[in-house]
Amino acid sequence: MKINFIGACVLIIGMSVTAHAVAADVPTPGSAADGFVDALMHQQFKDATAKFAPGLVQDSLSTERTLKKIAESLGGFSTMHPIANFPDGESIKLEVPVHKTVALKGHKFRQVRYSSTASDGEPVFYELNLSAEATPPQIVSFGVHFPTTDAHSTARALYLVKLISS
Repeated sequence: MKINFIGACVLIIGMSVTAHAVAADVPTPGSAADGFVDALMHQQFKDATAKFAPGLVQDSLSTERTLKKIAESLGGFSTMHPIANFPDGESIKLEVPVHKTVALKGHKFRQVRYSSTASDGEPVFYELNLSAEATPPQIVSFGVHFPTTDAHSTARALYLVKLISS
């Protein structure tokens, strides 16, 4: 059986274009995270709040205000960059939105982690939890981790959590 070289090339190119078009229609797990982080970086807190999974944000204005307070207190959204893992050590976590009535135990999540430098020069870490069961993935929560390696960093973390939560 003789294969026509030009015909084979056309077939390969056609399959490549079709595969790319199909892949472009399927949102990747990172697309929800990327949109959320982009909204934070551009201080579009209403848009960031709208990216949470429906029903999880009980009070969108409160969540929007909390995201804004984080930006005002830390100033670190513009320097966010993805990281593989958090560094070893303890941290104090602030979660947005605060889930008082919604039980999230038992659900599967995909976590995306970020690091940045706050305006005071200290590191801050972020954890974005995406639903693993929904297609496309939806944002379930956004956590801010303040490292607590010594008494000074613990005092800083407690102060920032209180400032943001008030």
